[in-house]
Amino acid sequence: MSRQRRAAWLFLLLLLCSFGFYGIRMYWPETLPAKGVTVPIPLGASNAQTIASLARSRVLPHPRLFHLAWALAGYPPMQAGLYEFQGRINQAQVLHRLIAGQSTPLNLLIVPGWRLQNIYQEIRDKAPYLDRQNLPQGAAAARHLAQQGVGAQGSAEGWLFPDSYRYVPGTTALSVLRRAYVRMQRELQSLWASRAPGLPLADPYQALILASIVQKEGAPPAEQAHIAAVFLNRLRQGMPLQSDPTVIYALGERYTGQLTPQEMHVESPYNTYLHTGLPPTPIAMPGLGSLMAVLHPADSADLYFIAQGDEYYYSKSYTQHLKQIQRYLQHGGGAAL
Repeated sequence: MSRQRRAAWLFLLLLLCSFGFYGIRMYWPETLPAKGVTVPIPLGASNAQTIASLARSRVLPHPRLFHLAWALAGYPPMQAGLYEFQGRINQAQVLHRLIAGQSTPLNLLIVPGWRLQNIYQEIRDKAPYLDRQNLPQGAAAARHLAQQGVGAQGSAEGWLFPDSYRYVPGTTALSVLRRAYVRMQRELQSLWASRAPGLPLADPYQALILASIVQKEGAPPAEQAHIAAVFLNRLRQGMPLQSDPTVIYALGERYTGQLTPQEMHVESPYNTYLHTGLPPTPIAMPGLGSLMAVLHPADSADLYFIAQGDEYYYSKSYTQHLKQIQRYLQHGGGAAL
C-alpha cells in the first residue's frame, strides 16, 4: 500500500472516530440530579453566556462540543427563558430546547380588584425572575410610575388591566406593567367609544374610577351592571356614592378589617360618605366586567341596594330602602348602601 493510500485511510479513520466521538457525546444521555436542574437564561444574554450558564449547572458536560453543534446548525439564536431539565437528557436535546424556546412559562398575574400595592407584593413574592430595578417604591409609587409612562392623570392606580402577563427571566417589571397599562388603555377606549348614551361621566377616566368602585364592592358579575346603575343614578342627582371601599382606601394601612363609626368620618377626598362625586383616582384595578357594567349599566332608577350574601335588594327611595333593611338585615345582616 502506497504512502498516500495509507494517509488517506488514516485520515478517514480519524474522521470516523471524530464523528463517532461527536455522536456519542452529543446523543449519549446524561443523568441529572434527582431534583432536576433549573437554568434561567435572562433576556439579553449572549450565546456565550448561555452556554456558560448551562455548563456551570452541569447540564452541558462538554460545552465546546455543544458550541460546535450549535455552529453546525447555523448559529440559530438561543431563546431566553427558564429551563428545567430532569431525568436523562443529551446535549442535542438541550440545544433543540434552547433554539425552540421550550422553557417553563413565567407569568405575572394581576387580579381584578387588586391595588398597586398588591401587584408589587405579587412581584416580590412570586416573580423572582423579573428585574425590579428602577421600579418605584414607597407611598408615591403610583405617581412615579405614571411619570415613567405607566398610568395617567398622575397615578398608576386603576390603570393596570387584570390578566396574566408572560415574561422571561431578566424582563423588567416596568415593561410588564407598561403592557398592562397599554391593555387597559385599549380596553377602556374601546368600551368608552361604544358606551350607553346619557351617562353622567365626563371622560374615560371617570369611568375607570367608578368601575374600580364597582369592582371593590365585590358583587357577583351578574349584579355589577345593576350596582353601577345605582352609583350612576346617585351621580345624576348629586348624591354621595356612600361606598365603603372608598373609605377603606382612604384609611390605607389603618384599616383593621371592620369599619368603625369613627372611621366612616375620616377626612379624605376618597371618603364618598363625606364628599359627593367621584374620588380623585381609582381605588383598584377594575376588571373587564366592571368596566362593561359602568359603561353599559342596567336600565334602573334605583338609588340604594343592600346585600345579603350573594343576594342583592334594590330600592328607588330611602323609605323603601329602610324597609328592605328592616326586612332582610335583621335576618343575618348584610351590607347596605
